Order: sequence, then C-alpha cells, then structure tokens
Amino acid sequence: MSKKRKRRNLRRRPVIQSEKYSIRALHEDREYGLYWYAWLWKLVRPLLIFICSVLMVIGMVSIGYDRVYGAFFAPVTRDSAEVVDFQINSGETVTEIGQRLEEANLLRNRSVFKYLIQFRGLTNSLSYGVFKLSPGMNVDQIVEELTSGSQTNERVITIVPGWTVEDVAGYLVSIGALETPDEFLKLCNNVDLFVGSSYALRDAQNAGTLPGRKYALEGYLAPDTYRVFTTATAESIIRTLLNQHNKVIDSVYYARNAEYYTDEEGYHAVEAYDTGLTMDQTVILASMIEKEAASREDYARVSAVFHNRLKLGMKLESDPTVTYLTGENKLALTDADTSAINNYNTYYVPGLPVGPICNPSVAALEAAQSPDMDYINEGYLYFCATEPGSGRLAFSVTKEEHDANVAMYRPLWEEYDRRAALERAAELQKPEE
Repeated sequence: MSKKRKRRNLRRRPVIQSEKYSIRALHEDREYGLYWYAWLWKLVRPLLIFICSVLMVIGMVSIGYDRVYGAFFAPVTRDSAEVVDFQINSGETVTEIGQRLEEANLLRNRSVFKYLIQFRGLTNSLSYGVFKLSPGMNVDQIVEELTSGSQTNERVITIVPGWTVEDVAGYLVSIGALETPDEFLKLCNNVDLFVGSSYALRDAQNAGTLPGRKYALEGYLAPDTYRVFTTATAESIIRTLLNQHNKVIDSVYYARNAEYYTDEEGYHAVEAYDTGLTMDQTVILASMIEKEAASREDYARVSAVFHNRLKLGMKLESDPTVTYLTGENKLALTDADTSAINNYNTYYVPGLPVGPICNPSVAALEAAQSPDMDYINEGYLYFCATEPGSGRLAFSVTKEEHDANVAMYRPLWEEYDRRAALERAAELQKPEE
C-alpha cells in the first residue's frame, strides 16, 4: 500500500513592507492627509504669539498697578465705616492739608494728594471748614469730598452737667475748638468783660461775693449742646454759654410755675417753698446738688437736706466742696481732707461755699428752688453714698442713723478709692504712643 503524503494548506501571512516617504508623497499627505491645516497654522501662529504677549504685558501692568494703588492711592483701612471730622483751617496750604491728612491716618501718601490736587487744577476749590472723612475712602474720594463744598463751618459742642470750668476748657481743647486751655481759663476770671452778659454774675458782683472764687464764671456756663462756628474764639464760646444760662435763669428763677392739688373743695395752689436764697446762692446750691445726686428724685431730696441744715444753722458738710480745689475724685474723705481751711470747704465754713463748684443742670437749679417737701417736713438732715457706681443715696433723719450708714458703706468706698488709685497709677506708667 502506497503511502500518500498529506499536504497541509498553510496560509502564509502577508509580509508588510514599509514604504519609504518620497518628497512628493510627503507633500501630498500634508495637502490632503494629516497635515492639511499647515496653511492655517501659518496664519494663526503669529496671532497667538501676539495675544500671549499682550496678556503677559497686561498681567505685568496689572500687578504693577495693584502695587502702586495699594501703596499710594488705596484707603488706609479698607471697608472701614468710621467717620471722623477733619477741619481745614483758613489759609492752610495743600502741603499742610496733605500732611495733616496723613497724620490723621486718612491718606497713605501726602505727595500723591498734593500732585492730584495740582494736576487737576483743584487748588482753588479747597475751602476751609469741617469735612466728614473716613479711613475707608481712597485718595480720589477724599479729593472729591474736600473740593465738593460739603464742608460745614460749624461744629457741635456738648457741655455736660457737673463739669467745672477746667473740664469745659479741657474738652474744648480735645475737640480742636481751642489750641490750649489757658486763654479760656484766664477769661473765666475776667469779670469786667462778661458782667454785662450774665444775670447771675452781675448779681454776685453786686453782692460782693466774687472775691475768693477760683473762677468767677464757675456755675454760669450752661450745660447744653451748641452749634458754634469752627472759627469761634474762647470769648465767643463763653458768651454763647452765658447767654444760654440767662435763659435758664429766666425759666427757673424768675418763672415759678404754680403747682395745684385737688380735694373735695376743688383745686388749690401749692404754696411755693421760700428758699430765702439770692440768684447767685441758688446757683451755688444747685452746683452742690449736681455733684451729690444722680437722679431727679435725689436732686430734690438732697436739696431738702441742705435747706433743712441751712435753716438750723448746721454746716452743710458736702464732700464735693472739699475736693473742688484739689480736683481729687474719691469717696472716703479723711479728717485731713475735711479739716482743710478754705472758703469752699463746707466742713469748715458755715452755710454755702464761696462760689459754685461746677456748672449745674436745669434740673439741679429747679431742685434748689423746689426741694422735696416730704423730706423738708420730716426733717431729713443727712445722706451718704451707698455702693460705689450705683448712684443711690441713703438718707437719714438722725445722726445715729447716718453714722450707721457710713459704717456700713465706708469699706466699699475705701476699696473703690484704692482700685481707682491703682488704675490711675497704671495709666501713668503706660508708655506714650
């Protein structure tokens, strides 16, 4: 048997041979194949380079602008809502204004402010007065505000009841109304200059009670809120306060409003209490009431105690009259304090002190004229402070009751004075900024 050789149908794998690119084939591929957009790239490429260059320049300029703006033009305190009064005085130069704006932390750079004003031709648009500015304003906004004509040539001053002449002078300096307190304090002893402007001052002069007073005008500078010109002098401010005091005297001393009560028989007028005090004495007593009491009710009660003691010929023994000359602010007085020999100390002198110890409110003047009649009739003769800071007073009819109250509260007064002294000492030791 013959053997047949079997054939296998073996498929051969095709051999892929890589073709070599010819120059012509490469050009054809670029024109119709993968690189068909070569002509577009030639157009777009320079444009993209230009755009990138511009963006880089813009970025560098933006960074530079931000740095320059932040250093010279930006607000000193971003988003600040604080508003301050800034006064431009008559005759000030742009340089001086810019310097004060920078010192007040309203500008970052005084030179930029000066050059902006001059470059824009706004030098003559600046006018004196008081402007409302904020640390949150940039230099352009400040320039616009100072040249907008929005300034006011007035300022508001508030004289607080109970302030002394020296307190008023210090306050006026603190708000920029006066440069120093010296002229104001000197004028407050110029009787001849103001005697025609004050009822109470003239009354005191006629009575011969002005000699020996620390300040002749103490007590006659009416506490209130006023609008005065920014150029107002110390003399004009004093006259404004004296004129207001005259109005207060008219309404309190001369115009006694009758009070009425009703019963089965109808309406009856309440007989007014006869204080027996002159106008000037009323002001003196009111100044003591102002310093002693903290509420309207206590004004009238303190007044009743003082009137009762005056009627009996007792010394008034008012602590604020002891500390008026020294300026000390303490609750627990020592024997050395109360034995001081001067005409203000009512532990030493009989009756009223030589003059007012502060500038009293309308309420205190009314209380001096109209004491609490219940306390008058019940014979209250004493009072003292209670817990420091509470403003409350403890009233007594007898000395035994009064001494018991003093024994109860004096340790609290001494502790208050001790803490206050430590706070003052710490304040003095703080380094000046």
